[in-house]
Amino acid sequence: MPGRGQIAPYHNDVVAEINRILGETVTFFPPNSERWDMARYGSQVTFELVYQDTVISEHAMRMRREDSVSHRVSVFPLRTRYSPYAGTFWVSWHEAWQKKESTDFVLLSTGWTLFEGLAGNQDKIQVLRLDWDQRPHAGSYNAGHPHWHFDHELFISAEPDNIEVAPGLVQIATDTGTGMSRQASIGFVHLAMGAWNSDMDHPDCWQRTYEDDCRNLRDWCVKTLIYLKEQVGGVVNG
Repeated sequence: MPGRGQIAPYHNDVVAEINRILGETVTFFPPNSERWDMARYGSQVTFELVYQDTVISEHAMRMRREDSVSHRVSVFPLRTRYSPYAGTFWVSWHEAWQKKESTDFVLLSTGWTLFEGLAGNQDKIQVLRLDWDQRPHAGSYNAGHPHWHFDHELFISAEPDNIEVAPGLVQIATDTGTGMSRQASIGFVHLAMGAWNSDMDHPDCWQRTYEDDCRNLRDWCVKTLIYLKEQVGGVVNG
């Protein structure tokens, strides 16, 4: 299990990569200068990435469907240039560790959360989470770890379809229903990110741990952010 001597350098590496990828000057809270490693045995220590310059900080409310508790978090734009009049995508990073014997810690969960919204507005919409819960310390037994997680409800239109019976001739299907959308939840679905291992049975084949190696954790953090930025925010800096 890692201690301060491994976690602090890992945090420094992540900060440097965020600066390269997003062009943002960030730091971890609580900072390395605080004695978070002196926490009591069994207690949790949580970290998040924040702006070094608090004047330009942007925030959103992060929610985990599992406990329905919202937390105010710092967020960073996935676009290096964005308009204050147009919505853009934002990300936040969090970590939860538990103090064990001596100065060692065990990782419970970590990940990115994606939001959409306007600059200067805290009411940004949470779009999805990219969570890496560490079995057996945290997370659902049957879920994939790491995973993509959508907390929203899915709305399906129940209105009748138009049926084309011949070129230029459309027959409108009749329906005595209300024509309103019906609701279905996908909030319980964990979309596994790790490639399955044919040598292991379900659910273990979908579950990975970082194996107490902060280099693996750093790689997942950085590569996942790069993928998000490429897919949502454009070309990665550098």
